[in-house]
Amino acid sequence: MTKKLGMLLTLWNDDYLKKQKELLPLARELGYTEVWSGIARETVGKAKEIAELLNNLGFYYVVDVSPDVFNQLGASPRNLRVFKDIGVGGLRLDWGFSLDEMVEIANNELGLKTELNASVFPVDHIDEFLRKVRDPELVMASHDFYPWMETGLSLEDAVAKSKEFHSRGISVAAFIVRKGGARSTIETLRELDIGTSANVLINTKVIDRIWIGEPEPTKTELEDVSSSLMYTRLRVRVYPNVTEEEKKVFGREFRDVRIKENSVGLTTAGENNITPRNVVRRYSGSVCVVNDNPHYIQVWIFKKDVNADGRFNVIGEILEEDSFLLEHLAERTGGTFRIKDELPPVVLQPIYESFSTSR
Repeated sequence: MTKKLGMLLTLWNDDYLKKQKELLPLARELGYTEVWSGIARETVGKAKEIAELLNNLGFYYVVDVSPDVFNQLGASPRNLRVFKDIGVGGLRLDWGFSLDEMVEIANNELGLKTELNASVFPVDHIDEFLRKVRDPELVMASHDFYPWMETGLSLEDAVAKSKEFHSRGISVAAFIVRKGGARSTIETLRELDIGTSANVLINTKVIDRIWIGEPEPTKTELEDVSSSLMYTRLRVRVYPNVTEEEKKVFGREFRDVRIKENSVGLTTAGENNITPRNVVRRYSGSVCVVNDNPHYIQVWIFKKDVNADGRFNVIGEILEEDSFLLEHLAERTGGTFRIKDELPPVVLQPIYESFSTSR
């Protein structure tokens, strides 16, 4: 399923909205194709204005709706004309609708897409819902965001819920934020760099659309999230005296990624003249290259402390923040029965800096 990127717009805050509108052309250039916003009676005018801009730029625009929003706008499950007139492309059913009402909304004759609430929709009713829907291709799903600290979903719960939709061909969206931000779907991702959070979601294989929940994302944040569709970045603090041969592992695309109990192995074809050096005890997070293997470049990253082994040169360690991503990497095993893996390759990014202490 094709991975997509999206943004949040805040129609209630003119200062935020002005800056967000200015960012939209850049976001589109970077591959963003979706926009989410709330809507109410007092913001219909702004929604129409933004919808025209978004449609001209080629965005899919989905608004968050509930029975209260329907009452405010004079809509009903059988009468969604007001949303079509505004220019939106989809309705995200936040809360309060019965299953039959959601089916009626999904079966609209206006071509509006229907987004189920992936965080709370009862997964044991997905099949019943889909059986009653005329065109399941117009059904999507998206998670809530949780602006209060310590109220977000666990990653495991978000993956479990998302899998129920993804496995039925329904694409799933989730929100991410900068470190310490508010509008996050998953609690633990609040503590990570926004680009790392995007990489984590891509590697779940079941969350297909990544929405930035920041009301005022920076150009760098837009770029970092955009890059998650091209590669999964693991940052490495490089030890002093690393050789030029060993540096070949950096910036290279690893499309063969093997997840083991105590380690992660990355392999790619390439000339390798690495000779034994710095063969020492490997600690949790140690990044090692395999020596004396002339036709392949192999990197092993260890998740536990292990003794020295003559085959492994220790060249650095995973940045502490990326240790979480390391624990949630998905396997990529290109081979005879897999023509193309949907996941982007893993790239090791070097960080050259001195260490105040050595292990």
